[in-house]
Amino acid sequence: MLDLHKLRVFHIVAQEGSFSRAADRLYITQSAVSQQIKELEAGLGQTLFERGWRGVRLTSSGEVLANTARQVFDLIAQAEIALTDVSRIESGKIIVGATPGVSVYLAPNWVSEFRAQFPKLTVALHTGVTRQIVDDVLAHKLDLGVIEGELEENISPRLANLVLDNIEQVVVVGFKHPLWDRTSIPFADLAAHSFIMRQQGSQSRIWLERTLKHRGIDPIIGAEFDNVEAIKRAVSAGSCIAVLPPYVVEHEVEQRLLHIVRVEGSPFIRTLKLIWTHEMPFYPITRKFLDYLSLRYPSLNTGKP
Repeated sequence: MLDLHKLRVFHIVAQEGSFSRAADRLYITQSAVSQQIKELEAGLGQTLFERGWRGVRLTSSGEVLANTARQVFDLIAQAEIALTDVSRIESGKIIVGATPGVSVYLAPNWVSEFRAQFPKLTVALHTGVTRQIVDDVLAHKLDLGVIEGELEENISPRLANLVLDNIEQVVVVGFKHPLWDRTSIPFADLAAHSFIMRQQGSQSRIWLERTLKHRGIDPIIGAEFDNVEAIKRAVSAGSCIAVLPPYVVEHEVEQRLLHIVRVEGSPFIRTLKLIWTHEMPFYPITRKFLDYLSLRYPSLNTGKP
């Protein structure tokens, strides 16, 4: 008779393709994972994995069991979803990852409003760059990820994504800047101004430089910072410009610390995306959080994961 615990260990190893990564995800030692798989193979009289120095690969028998395991755990999840009344449970937690701008300027309101409906639930918010959020979603360290910007072209087929919104990025300047009194400028005029940008390697920096160079501008880099607050302060106090989403600068614009200058033709558009893994079902708390987000982002109603 199959042991459900051993089947779960097998299921995670099959997903990860590695005993060590499965151990990290299960919070047990690699030797414990190896022992569970050996006992499962002995009980079935079948070799389930081909071991190699790069990891493990399912045998034909392993493929059969992996398909069955997926069905078993999908059924367990469906039962939990069908029977759980989120409004009546005493405790629960969802872990959401977000890129810095989303984490600081959007997510706190989401969490506050969601917990007003479900005060016994916990929302844990983790901040990271796009690559880190993607990796943590794939490693099942996060239930959901919300990123602003682009995904790499060679992203894992296990990762699913849905565009929540298209967000126009705007040029912002401080009161010392000659553009302070302008409401809009042609794109070509950006070539004459120094930029404050995110650090090299960040998706925001890659996207902005690519957009500028695609339209013939080799940007003058006046400064680099690894967080948005530092960029805003530097722009406010100096003579450089920055390209940021409007929700990041709302307060400073109201206080007249920063001024928005529109670029003709709206060339700076980025997407706000929800990411998750195909193989993981949404448990009741996650589903309720998505229902809440759909009130803000109607695309979740038409392209609901």
